[in-house]
Amino acid sequence: MNSDPSPHRNSISAVALLQGVALLPGLIVVIALTIVSEKLHDLIVIGGARPVSSVIIAIILGIIIRAAFDLPGPLKPGISFSLKRLLKLAIILLGLGLSFDAVIEAGAASALIIVTCIVTAMTVTYWIGKALNLSQRLVALIGVGTAICGATAIVAAAPAIEAEDGDVSYSVAIITLFGVLAIFLYPIAGVLLDLSDVQFGTWAGTAINETAQVVAAGFAYSDAAGKIATVVKLTRTAMLAPVVVVLGFFFTRGNRTGGARAQVNGARVFPWFILGFIALAMVRTVGDGVFLGSPVADHWGLLLTAGSASAKFLIVMAMAGVGLMTDFAIMRRVGLRPLIAGLIAALMMAGVSLSLIFLTSM
Repeated sequence: MNSDPSPHRNSISAVALLQGVALLPGLIVVIALTIVSEKLHDLIVIGGARPVSSVIIAIILGIIIRAAFDLPGPLKPGISFSLKRLLKLAIILLGLGLSFDAVIEAGAASALIIVTCIVTAMTVTYWIGKALNLSQRLVALIGVGTAICGATAIVAAAPAIEAEDGDVSYSVAIITLFGVLAIFLYPIAGVLLDLSDVQFGTWAGTAINETAQVVAAGFAYSDAAGKIATVVKLTRTAMLAPVVVVLGFFFTRGNRTGGARAQVNGARVFPWFILGFIALAMVRTVGDGVFLGSPVADHWGLLLTAGSASAKFLIVMAMAGVGLMTDFAIMRRVGLRPLIAGLIAALMMAGVSLSLIFLTSM
């Protein structure tokens, strides 16, 4: 009997290599768009300032390319990897830009607003969906997508409430539409309202749907607003597991058909990359205390600078992925009533969040 595990290891290595090769075409396109976006950001100068963020440029270029050309299949794995995996890595690296105390302070300060907005979004979509005679499961998906973290929340909640594929597709399309619009409209509104970086970051983090969209809008406003928006959004995203568990309970408790009940695994749903962000924020705090003023202070500063630059580049890559993966063609199949429900929920989130920010004098 051959107990040598090397053939098994070799087969795993071969599969990993093939998967890596499959990512290359899409990654090359995303990297090229990122470089072009950075160059355009440097070239567009008005009144001595660069008013258009590279993250906005990357999204616009991606949307234009997706609208002009049918996205070839071989490009999709790398683009999806940039949007889903590299964005999480970028967020983790952003932890190096904030002290642990700042992370806790920003998260705690926004907790009441986050909970209020989540309850508002779920309640509003429920009653609007009822008034428009929409499917309860479609309404629940729109609600959780608006309340927590867009498509990620929808995909996580779908099996818990036994939603159909059509409901998932429609709700993702609706959330994507309003989230992409928010990327462009929120910074404009922030300037018109003369919001501070803290106010705008909190607003974006509590009201915009997807994590990628929050990061895009935040950094489009300013680097400081982007970091605050990320912390607030991660605090909000941490609510995904308990909300999905509650939804699963309410939708399956009356299941008396004898079929298998949906199993809701809160640990599986929890966004674990949040812990990576917190860990690096702790590393930053400890490192500042140990290395600042020491002989290796310069090296510590270089490490932090490299981490910040890497995070920003990966964010722009992810935003290029957002643009390239944005397909508005599905909107034609959604229908008007679900769009109305999504629009009202998005407007309520924006209004309630901003009102609470002003009331709490943030």
